[in-house]
Amino acid sequence: MPNQPLIRRGVVALAIAASAALMSPALAVAAPVPPADLTLTAPTSVPDNKALSAAIAQLQKTRVDPEALAAAKAILGVGSQLSTTTLSKTEVAAPTATPAASPTDVLTLLAEANSALRQLGIQSFINPSVAFNCTEPTPDNPFGLLPAVGGAVPGPFFLPGLKLPAAIDANLVKDGETLFGFVPSGITKDGTASGMQVAWFNVNTLQGGFADMAPVGTTLVDIWMKKVPDNNPFKGQIKAALTTFANRLSVPGSRLAPVKTGNGTVLSAVFGTVENGNRSCFFLPMIGITQA
Repeated sequence: MPNQPLIRRGVVALAIAASAALMSPALAVAAPVPPADLTLTAPTSVPDNKALSAAIAQLQKTRVDPEALAAAKAILGVGSQLSTTTLSKTEVAAPTATPAASPTDVLTLLAEANSALRQLGIQSFINPSVAFNCTEPTPDNPFGLLPAVGGAVPGPFFLPGLKLPAAIDANLVKDGETLFGFVPSGITKDGTASGMQVAWFNVNTLQGGFADMAPVGTTLVDIWMKKVPDNNPFKGQIKAALTTFANRLSVPGSRLAPVKTGNGTVLSAVFGTVENGNRSCFFLPMIGITQA
């Protein structure tokens, strides 16, 4: 749709203002475990605003790419807000600049979201997020807060715990691609598959844009099933087995987006809306740096 980039830029502005078996059907599934060589500690500094500002200036002079420019400016705006606060490992583990409502419960929910993100093997972003009026207010949580985390992992990357035959490329993203993830906690009924998106910008290639995020289970199965030919007689069984595995990793409201970011330093911001029953929950932007 021609107006979609404009709608996305408007949402970003609002957010900133607010704060497989090709030859055999054999498939083995094991309990997912984060790979030992994957760093799961969130970075504790925001992107270099000077470098990003320079990239934006160069983009404005050398090429006309409105969506890449809009994404870069959006990330710069979020990063500038975060840079006003000194981030520490303790602060990264909890929502900041929010009312002190039921801190123990919120931290417990945040730990659950981080655990679910690690199950996907995804490194968490610099800051977590929070949505207001996302659950029924209580005396301990008068603002109805629910937390969330976002993250990314560069390709090539395959899910730990999934064993496919050697003929199948198990990678979710390849070299030059990045897998973005979002996991909220406390969502009981996710009534829509849309609403979350990622703004990304590669400071080395000056490429960027916006990508919609889809439910975790749907995204995983779609990626894997593209590797299985339509004429494979075991396609139905393969899809059923993969769906079972994907559902183990999916929590209500969680989202994924594989993006062809190219190689380089990729800056990104994940934000948007998830439904929790009859409530619309807007999660403030989470910002990250990925070496793709």
